[in-house]
Amino acid sequence: SNERKKELIDSRVKSANLLFENIKKLKTPLRGFISASGIGYYGAVTSENIFDETSKAGNDFLAEICKKWEAAALQFENEKIPVTILRTGVVLSSTGGALAKMKTPIVTPLGSGKQFLPWIHMDDLCEMYLKAVENNLHGIFNAVAPEFHTSFSFSKTLAKSIQKPFVGIPVPSFLLKIMFGEMAIILLEGSKISAKKIEKNGFSFRFKTLEKALDSFKI
Repeated sequence: SNERKKELIDSRVKSANLLFENIKKLKTPLRGFISASGIGYYGAVTSENIFDETSKAGNDFLAEICKKWEAAALQFENEKIPVTILRTGVVLSSTGGALAKMKTPIVTPLGSGKQFLPWIHMDDLCEMYLKAVENNLHGIFNAVAPEFHTSFSFSKTLAKSIQKPFVGIPVPSFLLKIMFGEMAIILLEGSKISAKKIEKNGFSFRFKTLEKALDSFKI
């Protein structure tokens, strides 16, 4: 709904604006400002293109959220404060989030199954934030693992990891649209997102492959 959309944008933009106005008013010295963002910046599209940090923003609602969110963070540069933005993919964790919802008795891909699902292990994401804090990592970076997976290949790898049956017949798009409305696009569309920039800046992934990431949750 329009009300929910406004809430999603305000929760990100107004919080950053509040921090900015008070830091400016109190003349608080900062070494940097670190903000989350999302790979939704590139838009909810499925293509063979590999999006990197120089790629243009999309033109849908997900992209709108991210553009306004990042603009609110980047205003800190007006006060000579370096900014770091991490455009985050689907975060995999053993304590809930997306992975918990994917662990169904029978694992299936969604929609066409051909859409890409950029992901990152929670530990790697935390390490990125630590690197940004401790090593003055400034700029915009994609926070995704370097291995590409479609909804089909992701589901098949997950089923093997949790030892559940895998059915290659995808959940129909119309069912997801009935369940989730307009936001079903998050599940139904997705492209390859590059992790090369963060790696070139000295970051080493502990979990480069989905298989290794999922195996870590068995411990």
